[in-house]
Amino acid sequence: MNIFSIYLEKIKKLLIDLEKLQKIKLSNNFNSLTIELTPKELQGDISCNAALLLSKINNKKPKDIATLLKVNMIEKFPEFKNIFIAEPGFLNIEFTDNFWQNFLTKLLNLKENYGSSFSEKKKYNVEFVSANPTGPLHAGHCRGAILGDVIVNLLVFNGNEVIKEYYVNDQGNQIKNFTLSVYFRIIEILHNKKFPENKNELYPGKYIVDIAKKIIDKKLINEFNNFEKIYKQLKEFSIKESIKLITMNLNLLGIHHNHFVFESQLYKNGEIESTVEKLKKKNLVYYGKIEAPKSEEKNNWEERKQLLFKSSLYGDDKDRPLQKK
Repeated sequence: MNIFSIYLEKIKKLLIDLEKLQKIKLSNNFNSLTIELTPKELQGDISCNAALLLSKINNKKPKDIATLLKVNMIEKFPEFKNIFIAEPGFLNIEFTDNFWQNFLTKLLNLKENYGSSFSEKKKYNVEFVSANPTGPLHAGHCRGAILGDVIVNLLVFNGNEVIKEYYVNDQGNQIKNFTLSVYFRIIEILHNKKFPENKNELYPGKYIVDIAKKIIDKKLINEFNNFEKIYKQLKEFSIKESIKLITMNLNLLGIHHNHFVFESQLYKNGEIESTVEKLKKKNLVYYGKIEAPKSEEKNNWEERKQLLFKSSLYGDDKDRPLQKK
């Protein structure tokens, strides 16, 4: 029971009936018609913008259209106690006390089903948290985790089929630095060689020591003389242990993902290339240059041609690069 969607449909029907009676002309769609809360400084319970939308096509002032609609709404809906016309033509509707009594009684009778609507069952894939797999979550990640899980719960509550996805960004420099940090901790434990503290890109946390000890104890790798030689294997084991830390953090919040999708697997399967090809065929990508981000020093910014996605077609303020240097 959503009062806004209920009266959006009722007012749409009234407008259609008024057009049939040749009292007004309607545009082709109702996409811009809204029912929302009345601003707190004004009288009324809900507000409707119908008069503003109909003004141009009817060649009348919004206030004139609002006056016409007010008369017909009061006649059509006995639950409307009053309608106040606000500049430049908003209809602010006040309900009767009797309406609120009945409406709230219905809400209370719904109990745990309040807010649920099974009219449009859809499939959703909700990707959330997706922190880099380089260690345990921090408070900001947990905040995002809770928000994502609440969205999922609302979708499920409304009868939708939902998959909860964690996207594991296991490619790039941060992963190599993470794996190198584990390697240096292993060398420190095995050969008493001090962990390099002068390299800012490394991860010095205690959890790195714990991951290193687990790899040693489980004898997952036989020798550690050559980092490049064992990099792939060490990376795989290190990320696996890091994901365990992350899932432990999430489980403490009562959050469980259905899928962990690994970026490296997308590369391996050729899905990145095939997706780019599809975007090219749809003329949604191109080679071009972009300006330096506001956070970047212009002197340090290298302007170059790169593959860009036409995200500005979908409401973004500029097109975005699809590939790093």
